[in-house]
Amino acid sequence: MLDWIASNSGTLQVAISLFTAVVWLAYLHILWMNFRRQRQAVILINRSIAQDENAHCFVTNMGAEPIYLMEVMAKVVTEDKAYTVKVTEREEVALDKVDNPLTRTNQGPIKSGEFIDIGSFLDLLHRADARIGSEGLFDSVREMELTVAAVDGHAPHIVAARRKFTADWKDGKPYFVPEQVMTDQIRHFFRRRKITSLLEEQIE
Repeated sequence: MLDWIASNSGTLQVAISLFTAVVWLAYLHILWMNFRRQRQAVILINRSIAQDENAHCFVTNMGAEPIYLMEVMAKVVTEDKAYTVKVTEREEVALDKVDNPLTRTNQGPIKSGEFIDIGSFLDLLHRADARIGSEGLFDSVREMELTVAAVDGHAPHIVAARRKFTADWKDGKPYFVPEQVMTDQIRHFFRRRKITSLLEEQIE
């Protein structure tokens, strides 16, 4: 055995070097993945306080870094049509009746572990109604999909999340039930690009 090792020492050294390199590459890859995971934004969209149209939507930043909420998009599906509009601004609050104009918008920074209340489902429907001019979304809503677009201090692109709620009508009231337990984190390049294009189309 020792003679075989002595005669093949060169080959063994190369094999050991390759094995060591593979181990280090795997270790560095794990470190890099952990680093990326820690830096990734995680946005949660939750329903709280109630379950019907008076339920409020909270946007929570569960990432390690602060984010700046840019836009909230609502896709409202009715019996015969679907509308996608921005519902970021609190248009139900009269601008001339507030001391701080920032209380009329949902735009702004969200620190790690903190959240903001973007309004009730009824508020969101009224904002969508005001932009569409339909004055009938509440009575015919079947589904609402909320998309939050934000930026952080490190990513050169937007970060986004999406959650869909189904309107379950009971006693003349829509109860908004989330379709999934978790909020969908939008990380794929083409999905982010689609949201960016949608926001660009609605620049005012």
